[in-house]
Amino acid sequence: MSSHLGINPEDHVVLSLSSSDSPTGAWERVFPDATSEFPFLIPEGRFLIITDLDWQFQLAADEVRIQNVTLRLFVAPWDDLTASFCVHSSTALLDDQGYGGTSEAMTAGFVVDDAATIMWDAIPVANTVTNILLRGYLVDRQ
Repeated sequence: MSSHLGINPEDHVVLSLSSSDSPTGAWERVFPDATSEFPFLIPEGRFLIITDLDWQFQLAADEVRIQNVTLRLFVAPWDDLTASFCVHSSTALLDDQGYGGTSEAMTAGFVVDDAATIMWDAIPVANTVTNILLRGYLVDRQ
């Protein structure tokens, strides 16, 4: 039985990254039974399609207050993480406590190969993102 997207339920993917200042693509997959797989690696011969994104950001108490922060997502090959390409950019306004976040439902999303990972950064400050959730699904390569 497939989901409303025509995707088998076992191919739906939720990836989580919590309280991390490491952009290296170490994602945790969360399963429907509340178990998880860490680190998540895209199975060989498959693509990961990312369609939705939620993220939250918190400035440290001693940091200069800024009005907004932009989260960028990159696709990079595992064998050379410096060879990355930006695939998504999202900006959130911060409140007077330096907290902000947003949810994005991407119409087309982006595709990640089994030899690559998803990396992130935050600008203008490369600080800790408190949480990133990515949702999408796996498809077979043709």
